[in-house]
Amino acid sequence: MSKLGKKFGFIGGGQMGEAIIKGIINAGLCSTEDIYVMDILNSRLEYLKENLCIVNSSSDRSAGYDYLINNCDIIMLAVKPQSLKEVLENIKNCKWNERHMIISIVGGAKTSTIEKYLEQVPVVRVIPNTPMLVNIGASGLALGKNAVQQHGEIALYIFKALGVAYLVPEALIDPITSVSGCGPAYIYMLIEAMADGGVEMGLTRDMAQTLAAQTVMGAAKMVLETGDHPGKLKDKVCSPGGSTIAGVRALEQGGFRGIVMNAIEAGKVRMEEVGKKAD
Repeated sequence: MSKLGKKFGFIGGGQMGEAIIKGIINAGLCSTEDIYVMDILNSRLEYLKENLCIVNSSSDRSAGYDYLINNCDIIMLAVKPQSLKEVLENIKNCKWNERHMIISIVGGAKTSTIEKYLEQVPVVRVIPNTPMLVNIGASGLALGKNAVQQHGEIALYIFKALGVAYLVPEALIDPITSVSGCGPAYIYMLIEAMADGGVEMGLTRDMAQTLAAQTVMGAAKMVLETGDHPGKLKDKVCSPGGSTIAGVRALEQGGFRGIVMNAIEAGKVRMEEVGKKAD
């Protein structure tokens, strides 16, 4: 049994579901025997079995949902937004009781959307990110109308074990999505661009990529551990007339900060659009 004394059931075993499963296991929250997965793709279930030793699984839509919900306490909805309605139709008549809670990581889907089908079941909406695979994720959590403090504490316990997590009003979930949910992709692009620059200057690809990734990780750790404003830390690196301030000027001429802010806004707008389709 898990540290919470509960079993986890994942409806959806895709990339994000895998990240959470692996993070939960790495954090020691439960054993693989405490995790059940329902996915329509047998190939995906085989992958999870081979790589994460998940043996409690099913692709049978007629019996798989009942199997999972009857055996689990915490049900993770980890499907694509366009599949959500079909899944909710399939699980609404399952045997739900007071021991159950739902944690939904479905992008854009509001708690009220899920509550239309599962009127009495507590729902916690979570926006995770893929760095949970290495237990340094960042999440935002919001409670549905049937969820109480206890459900929020359980969800926070789980996701804080996988990184940092904040309990917020649901109106802030889409902005969090655009920062921490989408953000890793932007950082990967930054690392790639820094490495490309290093290669152009004569470094080997492996060396340039490692240096760039380590630099990003170190800079992030400085922000988190010192608590200093990023601008203050930047100023400490910029010596008068030095190479760093020359590079900063080049970034500013390209609209670096404005482009990043636009990307964050674009992510929020798109997530709102996805949410409307999921309703």
